[in-house]
Amino acid sequence: MFTQAEYENLRMAFEAVSLGEAYVNLESLKILFEKMMDEDRQPTEEQLEELLKTCGKSQDEEYVSFELFARAVALLLEENAEKITTSSQQEGMGHGYEEQMMYGAEDDGQYEDGYEQQQYEMY
Repeated sequence: MFTQAEYENLRMAFEAVSLGEAYVNLESLKILFEKMMDEDRQPTEEQLEELLKTCGKSQDEEYVSFELFARAVALLLEENAEKITTSSQQEGMGHGYEEQMMYGAEDDGQYEDGYEQQQYEMY
């Protein structure tokens, strides 16, 4: 799910909040999500609890490991992507459809390049 660079960024963010420990508590985890994500994409406390439960955290566990955190981030990103896809589909045919209606076809650079070529030939 993550590239090596993304994984390393997650690891560094986790370590910054965990203060060298192999785990974080729920409050530290909330702070971590606040720093990493836009406000409108941050999970609520209930959503965070549900994410962690879905990723394997038992209810009596007090701390969250990096692995559990990474799984929760992956799941949250997947859920957000599904919401975006679903909302785009519900808006009609999506953003590209509006552009096609305005310009007649998707812009593949053909018109712009042709225009630039004509402009240079005039000089």
